Amino acid sequence: MKNYVLVSEEKGKIVLNEFEISDPGHDEIQVKVHASLISPGTERAFVLNMDNTSGEYPMYPGYSSSGVVIKVGKDVTDFKVGDRIACHGIGHRSIGNIRQKRAVKIPDGVSFELAAFTSLGVIALQGVRKARLELGESAMIFGLGIIGQLSLQLARLNGALPVIGVDRVQNRLELAKQCGSDFSLDSSDEHWRETLNDVAEGKGPHVVIESTGVPEVISTCFETARDFGRVVILSSTRGNSTINFYRDVHKKAITILGAHISGNPVSDSRPGYWTWREDGTAFLNLIKHERLTLEPMITDRVHWKQVENVYRDMLSWNYNMIGTLINWD
Repeated sequence: MKNYVLVSEEKGKIVLNEFEISDPGHDEIQVKVHASLISPGTERAFVLNMDNTSGEYPMYPGYSSSGVVIKVGKDVTDFKVGDRIACHGIGHRSIGNIRQKRAVKIPDGVSFELAAFTSLGVIALQGVRKARLELGESAMIFGLGIIGQLSLQLARLNGALPVIGVDRVQNRLELAKQCGSDFSLDSSDEHWRETLNDVAEGKGPHVVIESTGVPEVISTCFETARDFGRVVILSSTRGNSTINFYRDVHKKAITILGAHISGNPVSDSRPGYWTWREDGTAFLNLIKHERLTLEPMITDRVHWKQVENVYRDMLSWNYNMIGTLINWD
């Protein structure tokens, strides 16, 4: 049986290659992948060698997948052959090995397609946890790609009111409305800040979650947050930001929270900081109990044999592409 992996061998180039799979390491499981989800912002940045990426090639994009365990390493105790799992970091490939700590069992009733959202769900979830939202606080999510859409829904579940989605792409604003935003504001509208002022009590949002990756947006998030508010930097910015710290942070007594997935503790969850697996379990249970709206976020389904063309379209920055699932069956 041939195995295939999507690989970037040089900047801006992507190709589907055959490869041979080795046995899993002592603490790894081997996974037959059924579905993987493209994370457009992160993957595009790495393939194009943008700021704050490794710049190392070959590079294997993709980190949010689901499948079935087909082999286990000698020290694996958490999984057995046949388990349905979601995992983080395996790449876009037909089969792969992953550490057992980066995998979680898929509950009954959750499809492989929806489970493939898990790693992106964990990224959004750990960001919302760090915000420490209280019931009735307003929350603005700036940037409505996959991570932003998930953050919007999770903030709403966490009691935020109103939940305000901000973007400049119309299909993303419409999707935010489907997913439960109370207000969807077009940041290309010269009056959008006036509207924000109206819906946020004239003081700005209590919490602002930045999920664009655009350096210039960071200052906007600080400027629009209310005094004593919190700004969560959830995206990985691709460049340097210019901030008036005295005016927009220091004088307003704003709290800035970094929320990168590398900040998840390896073991032992605690309030506001859960392990990857426990966040993954929570996310999958929210899917199981129909607390999240994911289907409208799936804008493309593609068979692995066609993935090169779709991926190149993503690299050209197709703004209509939000959630692209690769079927590896």
